[in-house]
Amino acid sequence: MTFIKRITLFKVPKQSDIELVLKAYEILRSTAVKDGRPYVVSNVVRPVLNTSSPLSHGFTVMSQSVFGNHADHDFYDKDCPAHKKLKETTGKVRVGDVMTIVTEGEWPEAKL
Repeated sequence: MTFIKRITLFKVPKQSDIELVLKAYEILRSTAVKDGRPYVVSNVVRPVLNTSSPLSHGFTVMSQSVFGNHADHDFYDKDCPAHKKLKETTGKVRVGDVMTIVTEGEWPEAKL
């Protein structure tokens, strides 16, 4: 089965604000509903480890969200109240642009 995977990268300079973003995603995971039911298949958010390396391009937080179909991803992107609340939080603490990449693939990932 194919799933929609969304990777989002943020530049959040302050450690205390990184913790705020991690908590905001925790809230999102418990409040994101569509038609009264949870619809985000999976979400993980983590601090970036290699922030001192030029390879990180200054990004400090990474989130991966998985959706069952394009319609659910579109709802998340455009209409989800929980996602809008998350964007309010991240908008106050991030600098620069957010990078978001959307792909399709298996979930869970195939084992090596």
